[in-house]
Amino acid sequence: MQKDDKNIRIDNLLDETLKTPPGFLLSENFAEKVADKMRRSFVWRQYVKEFFVYLATITGVVAIFILMAFFWIEADWQKWQTFALNNQSWIIGLNIIGLFVLFADRVLLRFFFFRFSRHEIN
Repeated sequence: MQKDDKNIRIDNLLDETLKTPPGFLLSENFAEKVADKMRRSFVWRQYVKEFFVYLATITGVVAIFILMAFFWIEADWQKWQTFALNNQSWIIGLNIIGLFVLFADRVLLRFFFFRFSRHEIN
């Protein structure tokens, strides 16, 4: 019995709430703005996910190459370590440049093209 009374009170409150007008006005293009923000958010997330997929794939291929070199070719760990330490700044610099180029290509350029194409349509 109490549950029924509680449900009836909630239903009455909901009916009253939905019948009263809101105390604010929305702009005429409110739905368009919300849809545009959602579209940008979805596209941004999609491009960032794709960037991480490419990054993981490249990292995996490099890791497999290094493991193959150590197991099949029997590469010498000391020589590789000496080479990496002597050319540390070059290796780090090339990795940063490669990461930036991949991010710019997979995320930034595509997102900016998306934004500019959307503005040209409107």
